[in-house]
Amino acid sequence: MPPTFAANGFLPLGRYSVSFDEAESMLVSAREFQDSATRTALWDGLLSYVDRFLTLEDTYARVLAGLPLVHRIWLGGSFVSTKTDPGNIDATLLIDTRAERAVRGRPGSKWLTTAFQSRDRMREKFGVSPLRIGYQPVAHIFEPERFTPEERTYFTQRGVWDDWWQRCRLPNQADRSPSEQSAAPARGYLEVRL
Repeated sequence: MPPTFAANGFLPLGRYSVSFDEAESMLVSAREFQDSATRTALWDGLLSYVDRFLTLEDTYARVLAGLPLVHRIWLGGSFVSTKTDPGNIDATLLIDTRAERAVRGRPGSKWLTTAFQSRDRMREKFGVSPLRIGYQPVAHIFEPERFTPEERTYFTQRGVWDDWWQRCRLPNQADRSPSEQSAAPARGYLEVRL
């Protein structure tokens, strides 16, 4: 069951796992957003953006042997709030590095770089402001001394963006960048399963 928005217009603290269809029902087709002038177009843009990854998966299904390129998508920001007309969708894509390596250098794989090269360009073209985490499963989680540099980077990125999506900008603050004062968790976000 998808979470519901709290009185402050955000999700309760935490990361909530939902399917793509549940996210759409909650963030686009819910009755409270029926008058939104932006949500449907933004969602369509997200679909077009993600579809490029799925097309690569289909094209190279044999090489990928069941590995998805997109492990999960984290959605946060104003799109995951009760704001009627958000300006974009803030998304963090967890890209499976094993799948990425298998596809790199093949026709169409330039998208794996282009998709994250310019957030402004992606926001303009798709309405999506994307960030990337290089996902990888790590079995030896309780033995950090065994972490490879790539595994350390993964855990750092994962922690950074998990922290970020639970922050809120402070009201009436001239500096809208992250600050120590805004570091306390204040809202939840979605983890979308494809």
